[in-house]
Amino acid sequence: MAFRTLLILFTFILGASSLSAQWWNPFVTRPSRLPPAEQTERTAETFRQALQDVERGRNRAAERKFRHIYRRYPLSDYSAQSLHTYGRLTFQRRQWRRSFEAFQTLLARHPEFPRFNEVIAYQFDIALALAEGTGVRWLGIIPYRAFNRSAAYFEVVVRNAPFSDFAPLALMNVAHIHERRGNIPEAIDALDRLINNYPSSLLANDAYLALAETFSELVGGPLYDQGATREAMSYFQDFLILFPQDENVGRAEEGLEGMREIYARSRFVIGKYYFRHRNWYRAAEIFFNETITIAPLSEPAREARLYLERIEEFRRKALEDPNFRPPVNSWGDRIFFWRPRATDINLDRIEDDTVTDPGAGGIDEAGSLPLSAPD
Repeated sequence: MAFRTLLILFTFILGASSLSAQWWNPFVTRPSRLPPAEQTERTAETFRQALQDVERGRNRAAERKFRHIYRRYPLSDYSAQSLHTYGRLTFQRRQWRRSFEAFQTLLARHPEFPRFNEVIAYQFDIALALAEGTGVRWLGIIPYRAFNRSAAYFEVVVRNAPFSDFAPLALMNVAHIHERRGNIPEAIDALDRLINNYPSSLLANDAYLALAETFSELVGGPLYDQGATREAMSYFQDFLILFPQDENVGRAEEGLEGMREIYARSRFVIGKYYFRHRNWYRAAEIFFNETITIAPLSEPAREARLYLERIEEFRRKALEDPNFRPPVNSWGDRIFFWRPRATDINLDRIEDDTVTDPGAGGIDEAGSLPLSAPD
């Protein structure tokens, strides 16, 4: 049994040595470590045969020869051209991964390659094909769109050629992919890099508008945090200032108006809370004025004006009568919060429902509103 094992092992080693003894013999120099001149000499005939295969339409055979050259003889003068031709051949067969990796290896090993822009164009087209699902099959049967790989390839294009015309296009495509997949933070990051790094790009106007609309999608309403609302308003305003002649100005104005109304409503809600629940009229007045400043023609602004008129009425009565106190909430109001209160206002008509019950939250002797929150 041991003799048979040794015989099989000896036969295997002997057969392998006939192909290449360098893989097991540590005393033989590997092809990749040979001097460039010797690598070029060894690959000249293989490269010539590969070109002949391409002319005869034997692309698969040519691919094997080109791959043999650039993998085993990376310092050969034919390595760069082998990588380029191999990338083109696999691109024609829609072997996107192999083609992209070949072009990326070409740029990494030979950054001085004269057809740099053509290589970047190939990489961009590969990333676009993956996003569109061209020639992409799961298990070779089911077509799908490889969005993750496409976004990664577009990012590689941006890193490889940050000053080319493909960079802003790649960033815009990255933003579209992430937005489609629901990755809003990643989409915002891509659009932000586009407008900051390429402000003169033809896509800058689309990026500003897309960024504003992306932030507007994050807005939950007037009762939630308004950070996204402020960002959306800012980018809508930037778009209108920088691109006043753009065909999407009307769309931006409509978006800005909607964001302003939501933001104004959020200020009004806070002001109404201070007015109705805390009886802190100075704080309420500040937020009502903000509501009017943000969106003076909106419904929240109209309601805020009614509250401001009531606060002004309290101020006027305090000047006329030093003993006047504006309405305050009782413990019953706090417990039975659903019942009408003395501080409630009819938004259609201001009624005189003031009371003279002394207590916290009134107007001081000088006729001014309280500066601090009542207890």
